[in-house]
Amino acid sequence: MKSTLLSFALLLCACAGPSKTVKSPPQPQAGEVLLDGVMVKARWSDGDTFSWKDPASGEKRKARLVGFNTLEDYGPVHRWGEWTPKELYDLALEAGKVAAARGWVCEDTGSSGGYGRKAVLCESLREFMITEGYAHVLSMEGPGPTYLLKMQIAAQEAGKGIWKKGVPEGLVTSIHSGDEKPSGKGYNRVVSTRTGASQVENHENRYAHCQEVCHQGSCMIYIPYKLRYGSKKLICP
Repeated sequence: MKSTLLSFALLLCACAGPSKTVKSPPQPQAGEVLLDGVMVKARWSDGDTFSWKDPASGEKRKARLVGFNTLEDYGPVHRWGEWTPKELYDLALEAGKVAAARGWVCEDTGSSGGYGRKAVLCESLREFMITEGYAHVLSMEGPGPTYLLKMQIAAQEAGKGIWKKGVPEGLVTSIHSGDEKPSGKGYNRVVSTRTGASQVENHENRYAHCQEVCHQGSCMIYIPYKLRYGSKKLICP
């Protein structure tokens, strides 16, 4: 009887054939992003935007990461607490280097990130940047996720990154002069440092180039978008 059972078991194993090895998905290395399952070489500017060449078409693509914001890297334009604009500018550049030093898994949300960019979610990068104080929570629809806010508050209390020299009530993330549009109406965006909620401040003010504009304890220097990059880049004194 035992011999019969053993023979039957051997027959079943033979019929089943060799087991198939399940390949693990590729892991992105430094400077790479696994975007929707496709590995691309990312070129980072600051810590919340990157560009890459589409493997299929060869065309350049741009991504704006969702749920968080790093400081602007086109010049020393931010100021709050005891920080100087130059110090915060250096932190913005450092955020880009930190993002480029690792590989990340991301996904296209299918939405627009503004300025011709795709809105992309990189969850592990978002958590890392907030935890280490290189970025702050940014939500366009009410308060940000509770778990991210807990990470941000912990970074603030530990004085990490951008929070080392003070935590203002809100951070000015963009300013727009009233003369940018024919309507004469401009707006400034301010983000709460406690809830991550984005608030729009509408106005009809006209700002001079390099003028500092302040809201809720933080300030930002006005430079129109067309003068931020390239040969026409404006350098404020």
